[in-house]
Amino acid sequence: MRLRRVARFLERRALRVQFSSFLGLWTEAEFEEVWFGLSCLINPRRDDVRAWPVPEAAEVVSIGCGLPEGIVVGEARSRGFARVGGALRSGGGGVGV
Repeated sequence: MRLRRVARFLERRALRVQFSSFLGLWTEAEFEEVWFGLSCLINPRRDDVRAWPVPEAAEVVSIGCGLPEGIVVGEARSRGFARVGGALRSGGGGVGV
C-alpha cells in the first residue's frame, strides 16, 4: 500500500519508464518539492529512493521497448516531454528516480 502511494505520487509528476523507475523533468525547486513529498511517503528504514541528474546532452541506449513514442532524451527532450501531458514540462534538468 505504501509503495503504491509512492508510485501514484510519482506517476502524477514524472514518466514511468520501468516498474519502479521514473523520469522527471523539473526545475531545482520542483525537484526539492518532489523529494520532500517522497520523504513524507516512504519508510526510511525499509525503503530506498534514489535520484540521478540526467545531463542535457545525455545519450541513452536501450534494448527492448524503450521510451514511449515521442519521448526524446537529449537535445530535443524538452519538446518531447511537453507532449506527454501535465506530468512533465520543459525547462530544468531531467532526473531519474
